[in-house]
Amino acid sequence: MTSRLAGDVVGGRYRLADELGSGGFGRVWRARDETLDVDVAIKELRLPPWIPETERAERLARATREARNAARLRRHDGIVAIHDVVIDDGLPWIVMELIDGCSLSEYVEEHGPLPAGRAVEVAESLLTSIGAAHREGVVHRDIKPANVMLAENGKVLLTDFGTAIHHTDSALTATGMFIGSAEYMAPERLRGGDDLPAGDLFSLGVTLYQAVEGVSPFRRATQEATLAAVLLDEAPAPRRTGPLTQLITRLLDKDPSRRPTVDEALAMAREQPATTVRVRRDTKILPARPEKRERSGAAALIVTMTAVAGMTALGVAGLPDAGGTWEHFERYGDDDVLGVALMIVAVADVVLTGLLCAGLARFLPTNAGRTVTAVAGVAGLVFGCGATAFAFHGAGETLRNMMELSGRDSATLSLALISIVVLVAAGAAWSSYRTDRREGIRGRTRS
Repeated sequence: MTSRLAGDVVGGRYRLADELGSGGFGRVWRARDETLDVDVAIKELRLPPWIPETERAERLARATREARNAARLRRHDGIVAIHDVVIDDGLPWIVMELIDGCSLSEYVEEHGPLPAGRAVEVAESLLTSIGAAHREGVVHRDIKPANVMLAENGKVLLTDFGTAIHHTDSALTATGMFIGSAEYMAPERLRGGDDLPAGDLFSLGVTLYQAVEGVSPFRRATQEATLAAVLLDEAPAPRRTGPLTQLITRLLDKDPSRRPTVDEALAMAREQPATTVRVRRDTKILPARPEKRERSGAAALIVTMTAVAGMTALGVAGLPDAGGTWEHFERYGDDDVLGVALMIVAVADVVLTGLLCAGLARFLPTNAGRTVTAVAGVAGLVFGCGATAFAFHGAGETLRNMMELSGRDSATLSLALISIVVLVAAGAAWSSYRTDRREGIRGRTRS
């Protein structure tokens, strides 16, 4: 067996051009079909001279089986078509459709995770292809990003049926051989279970997870750790899966009987439900929705602002005689202490009311923009401080005059009234905060 180079002719008609990729069992070339004058992809089987005879025989059998199983699906638009199988130098060469594009693995490595919309298209295309294979009795057994082709024309194609098995195929069990990629393999396959269609759906779940998250959920530093992760670990909670969250979660169920069928998975991918769906472990996953501002604290703030507005009106009514407010405190014993206490309470209420006014900017529509929201917040703060200052300046004088007429201690009553207003405002603000916080928590994913 001689090593092939670019320019060699295989099977008397396929001239090798350049290498497109390689793996443990062979490599794929771009070639020119000199009979039909078209470009094709041609897969070369690799048989190093040092491998045992039993493994050599198994690789030959797998190459023949790959061509046969892929040929069963050649009419399906989402599967890379097999054109021919030729024997050259005693080895089979599989001639396939040439795809202008890249693999899903190459795309994620170069460009990062797929956008949500494109990921849904990939999921639908792959589920359709897998369903077609299963109806023909073929289980792929090696679905992974490297075996998904993204064509430049937008098509998504499933390729490499080298480890696929038809229900009529006999078992190939070379000693010591591990066929497939462990991190994408279903747990039941690792345990030596039957190669059922549900295994392909688990592999699809891992593939879609990597497509939208950018990382493989079960890849570890060693082969042993990877095997253990597939068997025992749950995939890390996804952050970018969006409308595919429910589907991927179901596909990654380690119990094959609890995974959806192909038809159920297709329905989940297409409908992208607008209601909460219950999945395993009673986890509720809400679909992605545009963020909305909570308005549950509006009533408390409106009540508080109404009270402040009433005080403002009362203050305006007392402004004509407001100039002498503070000098009247000399009538009482410890006027310095009383004046300082009243000032502290008034300043505290000014700040609190200003913040409440600024908080009203929360209730602007989300699309109002950050600049408008900021301006409204500053305006609210200034208005709140000014309104409260006028209120206390005028209201103090008015209440003093009223209390003098009744013979009561006006300063003490004013201080008490101010304290009550501060407490009411603080309570309203705290109630608003707690209500919005509870509503925010309800809007997130619950377990």
